[in-house]
Amino acid sequence: MKTKLLLIVALAFGISVNAQVTITGTGTGGWNQPGNLALTSVDGGQNWTASNFQIVNDGQMKFSEGGTWETTGGFPGADVAPWGFPNGTIVINGGNNIHGDLGFWNVTYNITSKIYSFTPGINPNPVIKISGGGLAADVQMTTSNGVAYSKNSLWFPGGTTSFIQTAPTSASWGGPFPDGPVVNGGTIPVPAGAYNVLFVKNTAAANEFVFTPIVVSMIGNFEGSAWSTDLDMTTSDNIHYTMSNWVPVINPGWGDTEMHLKFRDNHDWSTQYGCNGGNGANALALTGTAQNGVDGGGGDIFVPWPAAGTMYNVDLNRSTGQWVFTNGLGTTTFASSKLKVYPNPTNDSWNFTTENNNQINSIQIVDVLGKVVLTKNINSSEGNIDASNLNSGVYFAKIATENNLETIKLVKN
Repeated sequence: MKTKLLLIVALAFGISVNAQVTITGTGTGGWNQPGNLALTSVDGGQNWTASNFQIVNDGQMKFSEGGTWETTGGFPGADVAPWGFPNGTIVINGGNNIHGDLGFWNVTYNITSKIYSFTPGINPNPVIKISGGGLAADVQMTTSNGVAYSKNSLWFPGGTTSFIQTAPTSASWGGPFPDGPVVNGGTIPVPAGAYNVLFVKNTAAANEFVFTPIVVSMIGNFEGSAWSTDLDMTTSDNIHYTMSNWVPVINPGWGDTEMHLKFRDNHDWSTQYGCNGGNGANALALTGTAQNGVDGGGGDIFVPWPAAGTMYNVDLNRSTGQWVFTNGLGTTTFASSKLKVYPNPTNDSWNFTTENNNQINSIQIVDVLGKVVLTKNINSSEGNIDASNLNSGVYFAKIATENNLETIKLVKN
């Protein structure tokens, strides 16, 4: 009876019972439940604290009282600077993301009043920054141990860059691009592009560094992704990221009448690219400018579903955020070479022939995600493709003839 009475009182006054208070969000390592940063209480569950923890990535966070999204909250009011930082009052099961400043902080949270406050902590590690390379300002790198420092999804307009230490002593290092042991006082010639950067501060040997290209992908409601799997794009310059002859397919049973997607770096929500505004604010367009993920990522991009079998070419300019969908090769009538394929659907193989002895140079078999699963040189007016090892489903044959590059839809039973 006493336990039941305590529960009623707790619910009446908005006090969580057996609460586990955490902070979740990319600012603490990811949108997980329970959050990556666990707070502790020394007064029986009223006030919760964490000391000298690091806010990282884009700094976005929410408080979670019970390890579920229903018991997670952010700050109310307009979603504008200073974005609920360094103090405020949260609203459970709602509110906007708190945008914390990167660095080390202490935090207190009252579970009854929902009032929180962040105060500056003390960085226990040497401060390493990336300077130059066209960056508007020096960028501080993140470390958990004072040895390995990193900064992901960093856009360089191009130029000479160096690593600098600003505390507790001053130093600068450079070296060859994209990696190597450092040269004291040197610089690094970084080409324009987006990179993940790692710096290792050694005590027994020379410091080392590496610049690696980021991975840019699409994720959305289309088949093969379902908002859980990334479709990686390709790049030759670390600026333009593309997907050629992609055939998006509606995820069965979802009931969507348009394609919803976002672009993101490194298969992670820390740096994402959506439309400027809420979900669908781009109004079903085939082109637009994505909101940079550092500024919040924006809403889901809405793109018209193409007609069945139509291919899209996709381009994202990682510098400007502009994205473009254009019609790819699509399907053709093959009037130029009068190409035929049979049987289609097939259980084991497809036969390809052309009339008038036109030559088929090569055939590529592409799946619905645009991935080349099989390539064969033919150099004849007829050829055979063994499909026995392919999974059942829809494919596309990209056929290079003497006069054209043609595409036909295939089905494997």
